[in-house]
Amino acid sequence: MKDRFRGIKEEIRSEVSDYDLFYDNEIAANRLGEIVLLTSGAFLILVFILTVSGVFPLQLETIIPPTIYGVSAIVIMAIISRKVGRRTWWMKYLIISCMIIVYAGLDVMLTHKAAILMVIPVVFSSRYYSKSLTDYTIIVSTIAFLISAYLGPGRGMIDLNIVTMPAGVTFTSTGGFLGEAVENLNPSLEMLRRNTLLYAYLPKWMMFFIVAIISRNIARTGRDMVINQHEKDQKAQAMRTELEVANRIQLSFLPSSFPAYPERKEFDIYASMHPAREVGGDFYDFFFIDKNRMALVMADVSGKGIPAALYMIGSKILTKTYVMNLQNPAKVLSRVNKIVCSQYRGEAFVTIWLGIFDVSSGKVIACNAGHEYPILMRKGCGFELIKDSHGLVVGGLGSSVYENYEFVLNEGDKLFLYTDGLPEACDSENHMFGFERTVAALNEFKDGPPEEILNGVALKMKEFAGGTEQFDDVTMMCIEKK
Repeated sequence: MKDRFRGIKEEIRSEVSDYDLFYDNEIAANRLGEIVLLTSGAFLILVFILTVSGVFPLQLETIIPPTIYGVSAIVIMAIISRKVGRRTWWMKYLIISCMIIVYAGLDVMLTHKAAILMVIPVVFSSRYYSKSLTDYTIIVSTIAFLISAYLGPGRGMIDLNIVTMPAGVTFTSTGGFLGEAVENLNPSLEMLRRNTLLYAYLPKWMMFFIVAIISRNIARTGRDMVINQHEKDQKAQAMRTELEVANRIQLSFLPSSFPAYPERKEFDIYASMHPAREVGGDFYDFFFIDKNRMALVMADVSGKGIPAALYMIGSKILTKTYVMNLQNPAKVLSRVNKIVCSQYRGEAFVTIWLGIFDVSSGKVIACNAGHEYPILMRKGCGFELIKDSHGLVVGGLGSSVYENYEFVLNEGDKLFLYTDGLPEACDSENHMFGFERTVAALNEFKDGPPEEILNGVALKMKEFAGGTEQFDDVTMMCIEKK
C-alpha cells in the first residue's frame, strides 16, 4: 500500500508538469464534477426529507450524520472552488473525494441499495485521463464503502436479503413495513454486518473492481492519446515552421523586387511564383550578363516539397554560374545536364527554358530543355504559342544534345514564360485549364503591363479552379520590349 501511494504521488508530480496540456480538459471535467455533486447533494437531501416525512422507514437520528457529512462536503467543495477556481491541479482530487463521501453516506442511509454508487467516482475519474486519480479513487472508494457497509446495518435501512431469520418465524400483514417487523425481532448487529459484507458489499465490490480496471485503462489510454496527439501536433507545427523558413529561403533566391530595373527604359519585366505547398520546385530568374544582355530562366523541378526546393536551388545556382561563364544557352544546359546526371543519378530532373535577351536589339537566343512552349505576342496582335524544338529534360541523360534557336522582340512585343502548373490547373471535375484558356486569358489582358497580365491570368485560373486545391506550382514571367 505504501508503494502504491508513493507511485500515485510520483504520477501527481508528472500531472503538474503536464498541466498545461490537459488544462482545458481538466477545467471542463471539474465543471461537470461540480454539477454531478450538486445533483447528488440534492438527492441526499431528498432522502433525508422522505425519511422525515415517513416515506422511508429510517431512524432519523441515524441518518442525520451521513446527511450532514455529505452536504458539508459539497458546501466545502463549492466554497473552495469559488475561492481558488477550477484551475488548481488538486481540485479534481477534492471533487472526487466529495463524491465518495456523498455516495458512501447514501450507502449508510440506504444500506446495500446504494452500494452500486461506488462505481460513479471511479468512472468519472477517467474523464480526467489521469491514471493516478483513478488509482486514488479506487483505493479511497474501497475504504469508504467498506466503512459504509460496516456502519449501514446499524444505522440505515435494513435489507431483508441479508437478514438470516430464526426458524419458524412467520409474518402477518399489519399494514406496516416488513422491515419494521424484522427490526422488532432485534436481529444481531454482528450478523447484519457479516451478511452485508458477504452478500452485499463483496459482490458489488467485484463489479466495481471490473469497472475500476476498465476506467483505469481508459484513463491511461486517453492520456497517452492526448500526449501522442500533442507530440504529433508539435512535430507538425515544427515541420510547418521549417517549411515556412524554407519557403522564405527559397523566395530569397528569386528576384522579387519590382520594378526590377527602374533605370532601364528598354523593357518591363514581372514574375511570380505560387507554390502548391509551402515550398516548391519551380523557379525563375533574370539577370544581366553584361550591359545589354539579360538572361531569362524559367524552370520546373520534378517533385514537391523540400527535396524539390533543394534541387531547385542547386539547379538555379548552376544555371546562373554557367550563363555568366559560357553565355550560350545550349552550352549552358549541356554543362548543367552533365553535372546533374553525374551527381543526382536520375533521382530528379528539371525542365528549363533559357534565353539570352539583347535589350537593345530585341534579339533572343534561346534553348528549351523539355519545358513548356513559350507564348509570344506581337504588337497589335494576340498571344500565340511558339512551338520551339525541345531537348531532353536536364537530368535525364548525360549525353543529351541541346540546340539554340532565335527570335526577335520588337517594340511592343511581349514574351510570356510559365510552368506546367498553369495549363494543368484543374477544377472540381478534374478538367484542366489548358493552353487555350491560358492564351485566351493572356489576350484578355494583353494591352496591360506585364504585372497586370500575370495578375489577370492568375485570377482567371483561380476562377476556373473554383477553390479546388492546387496540386502543382504555378510560376509565370512576362517581359515587354519597350
